[in-house]
Amino acid sequence: MPPDRRFATGRLPAVVLLLCLAGLVIPVADSGRSVHAAQDAAAPAGQEDQRPKGETLGEDQRQKAAADAEAKAAEEVVEEEKGFVRGSGGGLAILPAAVWWLLVLLWAGTTNWAAADRSKLPTFGHFWLPLLTGPFFAVAILAWWLPWSFVALPLLAITWLGPLLPYARLRDAKVGVDDRVLSLHHVSKSAAGMLRRVGIKLPEGEKKPGFALPDLALAGVFEDPSIDSKALAAEAKAMPGFAPFRELLQWAVSARARQVVLEMGETGTKVRQRVDGAWQPSKRPVAVREKMKRVEKWQESAPITPEATTAMMEAVKTLCLPARKSGKSSRSGKFIATVDRKQVPGRLSLESTPAGKRMVIELDQPDPTFPTLAALGMDEAAAGRVARALVLENGLVVVSAPSGEGLTTTFTQVVLATDRLLRDIVLIEDAASPLKEIQNVKPFRYGGDDAATPLATLEKAMLAYPTGIAVPDLRDGELAVELASRAAEMLVIVGIRANDSIDAIEKLISLGMPREPLARVLQASVSQRLVRKLCQGCAQEFPATPELLAKFHRPAEPAATLKRAAADGCGVCSGHGFMGRTAAFEVAGGPTVSKGILVKADARTMQKAAAKDGTVRIKDAGVAMAFAGTTSLEELQRVFKKEPQG
Repeated sequence: MPPDRRFATGRLPAVVLLLCLAGLVIPVADSGRSVHAAQDAAAPAGQEDQRPKGETLGEDQRQKAAADAEAKAAEEVVEEEKGFVRGSGGGLAILPAAVWWLLVLLWAGTTNWAAADRSKLPTFGHFWLPLLTGPFFAVAILAWWLPWSFVALPLLAITWLGPLLPYARLRDAKVGVDDRVLSLHHVSKSAAGMLRRVGIKLPEGEKKPGFALPDLALAGVFEDPSIDSKALAAEAKAMPGFAPFRELLQWAVSARARQVVLEMGETGTKVRQRVDGAWQPSKRPVAVREKMKRVEKWQESAPITPEATTAMMEAVKTLCLPARKSGKSSRSGKFIATVDRKQVPGRLSLESTPAGKRMVIELDQPDPTFPTLAALGMDEAAAGRVARALVLENGLVVVSAPSGEGLTTTFTQVVLATDRLLRDIVLIEDAASPLKEIQNVKPFRYGGDDAATPLATLEKAMLAYPTGIAVPDLRDGELAVELASRAAEMLVIVGIRANDSIDAIEKLISLGMPREPLARVLQASVSQRLVRKLCQGCAQEFPATPELLAKFHRPAEPAATLKRAAADGCGVCSGHGFMGRTAAFEVAGGPTVSKGILVKADARTMQKAAAKDGTVRIKDAGVAMAFAGTTSLEELQRVFKKEPQG
């Protein structure tokens, strides 16, 4: 068996050794009992009448003879066993024996726990299980045979705790706060669990927000197969700049950052992160004293010193940056970050700027999943309008958003909301940027090796006789014209870059889609804008003034409140004040909008037409989210302060 799998069998090592110990100590108890069995067997023999025939012994003489015979028989048995008599308890007194077994059971439990770490922690040292197991096994046997309990039991306890405590200390340094064992939180949690088993339930205190750095391992990815990435990773790990770089990525992952930028200057390196679509400085928790209490505050991390930056660069170059090609001022490479046993692909580039050098790190962290349109943030009324459009046999559903505002996610969810068991949908997409697989939707890609056009790809897909067409990113005029025609026969879902639902209609017309068929087949134009959600662990509530209520056309309510992000944040949101994103939606479509398309109405008139058909503008949807406490007015101002270009 390979060395790294020798002790990776979970509970097997401790259980086997425990059974071996039981097999060794049980004979000791049998030997103690054999003494008394011999004594009982010797008693009748000593009571036999040894007097000469015809003589009668007195009662005292007979008792003395019996006692002498019993003592002689016991001495013979002891001499034969070549051991010492341990008494009727089986070798040890009851209390020391109970303590011995308690220590053995505790050792078995902690050894099983350490064995489980082997499968959880990639950085687990293979030497720890032999160190935790072998010495205790030998000393446990010795402690059983030692006649001095005051020596044997402390020696056994030291052998158990001696390697266990250093292991736990080193282990705690590699795991998050919630997984540490040498902490009051773990002790109280374990005590509550044991009491719960016997029917005693302790009241759960309020869970304090906190942070835990994930376990993270790094390895470079190279196109050249001759490069030994494992050897380079080991070499980089030994460099002084590797640990700071690894910690930098740990903080980025825990903050859910998808991009990290290091701006290097003469006085130091500043770190910025793109979290939930917004750039902000990297933050760290700092313990400060307020009103005789130590509290946790999240503050902007100090710049990295030039010396530490240089050491970090050397480690990064060794880890994943290949040699620079002649004539190029920038270098780029790829790496894999294994985060809690899950692989996160990463890209890293090092380039020169007028102010110095800059390192850009991109992390392909897993995208959040949304089971329904409501989970995306769509209210019940808007979701109902989209659902009614998707059950029609034919028609056009448009999904739009500005660049970087979640168009792909919403488009995918709209397609998933269709009945894909009764409707055969084909997906027409660019081979350079394909979507993730959608169940029961067959993809057809253009622009690949055969350089097929979007229209030719659609014609090929129609040979499968579909009943629905989906195009995630409509940019081709010929395809737009053909889709308007097909929407009269089947359901067509298209995605397009636009600022709002009316702008999306204008973009379709600018691509060449005829107004008359567009007005006839358009069922819904869905548009969205992503907004950050307030962290509910630290959001600050304040009363809404009458002026604010009047400004946003809200009814005058004395108890109306709003929320804002905490300046320092908390451990739940990594000090940023926001946690995740949702979307504000608007859905346009109806007879008034169709009439506006035919008469070539301008954007302002189309907005009024959409309002007559029941459309709630996307900004008004965002304000409703703010008064519901989901987001803040400051966040809405950031999102809508400048209309992005589609």
